[in-house]
Amino acid sequence: MSIYNHGFNAPIEKFGVGIARKIWYNVLFLPEHLQTELPFDRYPRLRVEGEIADVPIANAFIPTGDGRYYVIVAPNVLRDAEVALGDEVGMRFCIADQDHVDVPDALSAALDINEDARKVWAALTPGKKRMLAQHVVSAKTDKTRDKRVAEALEIVVDFHGNLRAWRDSRR
Repeated sequence: MSIYNHGFNAPIEKFGVGIARKIWYNVLFLPEHLQTELPFDRYPRLRVEGEIADVPIANAFIPTGDGRYYVIVAPNVLRDAEVALGDEVGMRFCIADQDHVDVPDALSAALDINEDARKVWAALTPGKKRMLAQHVVSAKTDKTRDKRVAEALEIVVDFHGNLRAWRDSRR
């Protein structure tokens, strides 16, 4: 028995995002019949865990704006599964914890030191937290990681200052 309670087969397609369609991704489109089974009304960018062509993934279904949803097929998935654009592949998945964020140790330690930043961090949406965490974790060297931790803290503190100024202006 599979731990994944949803699945489909589809071809890997090229899809351009943005108004000008200047950024292109390899994607799988979610079949229409599955759209009604999934909670897109609560989570427009539904996070999932599963596998594409037997390669583990943690990703999200993203709305296209025309009623469809897609998941990006990362280059490492193409490589590890030995598949390419146009190949039909299977995707099996379950709905992931929508609030979960993997916080890198370096960022977590920095937040532990700065109580104000930790409070603001706690108030951020999971998406904003994931964006900042990904910025840190994608660093290739310790020097870059440390620089990105400092940038993330600066963003959090700046957000806190702007939030405080906004609240004060409404009094």
